[in-house]
Amino acid sequence: MPLLILFAIFGLYVYLELSLLITIGSAIGVFPLILLLILSSVIGLWIIRLRGWYTMLRLQQQLRQGEVPSQSLVQTALWLLAGVLFLIPGFLSDILAILLLMPFSAHLLEKYVSHKVRSFAVFNGRFAQTNDRYRADNGTVYEAEYDKKVDEDKRLH
Repeated sequence: MPLLILFAIFGLYVYLELSLLITIGSAIGVFPLILLLILSSVIGLWIIRLRGWYTMLRLQQQLRQGEVPSQSLVQTALWLLAGVLFLIPGFLSDILAILLLMPFSAHLLEKYVSHKVRSFAVFNGRFAQTNDRYRADNGTVYEAEYDKKVDEDKRLH
């Protein structure tokens, strides 16, 4: 069922994108429409390239200072997604890219993505492992000791 919903959303997106292209193309003409699509793709390439350099410099700076660059990585992922959306020909994808670049929506998406990544990293499954300690969902800590045994024959028994 979720796959059917995904196909329906994709079909609706393609329909809206083509309808918007035809409407704008009939209003301004084919040649200006093609120029606008090329311009949006150039903007997307420029955003991806510029953000790549900025990210590399920012990550180096944060790692030198001993900081965890998680927020920079989330911001970069959103910028790169916006750049890819600009590369896709169409005005609906450009509108989505602009929404990603706006500070208010970008901040909301950063918080959402950071929360999802943090909750996935901390509690992936029932327990979160830290060295030899396992913390259950209720906060109880279980410590364990183990010995690694090497199978000399390298065979399964």
